Amino acid sequence: MNIKITKNIKEANLITHDNKFHPDDVFSTVFLSKYIEKPCLCRVGVGKVENAPEKAIIYDVGFGKFDHHGPDAKKRPNTNLKYCSFGLLWNEFGLDYLKNNNYEYKEELFTAIEETLVKQIDGIDNGIFPEIKAEYELLDLDKIIDMFNPTWEEKIDTDIYFEKALQTAEIIFDNVIKNEYSKIKATKKVLEKISEVKDNILILDEYLPYQHAIFTSSNPLAKEIKIIILPSNRGGYCIKPRTINEDTKDLLINFPKEYRGLHDEELANISGIKTAKFVHSSGFLGSTETLEDAILLAQKALQNKE
Repeated sequence: MNIKITKNIKEANLITHDNKFHPDDVFSTVFLSKYIEKPCLCRVGVGKVENAPEKAIIYDVGFGKFDHHGPDAKKRPNTNLKYCSFGLLWNEFGLDYLKNNNYEYKEELFTAIEETLVKQIDGIDNGIFPEIKAEYELLDLDKIIDMFNPTWEEKIDTDIYFEKALQTAEIIFDNVIKNEYSKIKATKKVLEKISEVKDNILILDEYLPYQHAIFTSSNPLAKEIKIIILPSNRGGYCIKPRTINEDTKDLLINFPKEYRGLHDEELANISGIKTAKFVHSSGFLGSTETLEDAILLAQKALQNKE
């Protein structure tokens, strides 16, 4: 990663707090290291932002424009969620960063990254955690970054571990952008194919994430979609019943019960579809070798009244 960490505040163009670090200051540093030229960071004690260069960006410390610890901390519009420093920085520079890196659909990508990553860190750093009802402890982003802090037994300069946290956070940051950008481009392609929907079946020419496009499309044909056919990464074709909505795995329709869990010859014999390869036991996925047979298997699911 392209960043220098210094103890001399006068040579720094990035300044944040020292000692224990969190997702906020870590991801803020990752983002700024990609946004400004020749990033040089100084981590200082709280209340010790003195002699800082005039053009330095100071964040998560010092009660300035990009700190959120003062009484006048900004809230996101129409919510009770306060910005953290990363949120403030992304709001200020994020769109410009995407423009400088020649991304298409900049506004959509800006919002997608905000929803996927930035708001989570806003909440975490302002003490708002989601309720997880599960019989295990979730290893969330806050805990992952916290694992890079020295243990109570280690008497070590935290800058060393801060650098390690930056390396991991950079991978997460880069992959969030890559994945969200890919989703947006896929959505554009799926929206075009929705205009070709026939007999409740959406057929895609390539393996694409399609859920978001289906449930946000204004095309009336989107509401008619009950099953999706698309090429499989393993060869052949996938046949996937639509879910009831974007946020559930509950299916709108399903394959006949007697097909579920069957493979190859056994499935081909009971269904009468020559190249039928597989139907998952829960019914969320079927597969065939040919497109023609994929359409036949989709029709079996559409005709199923169970």
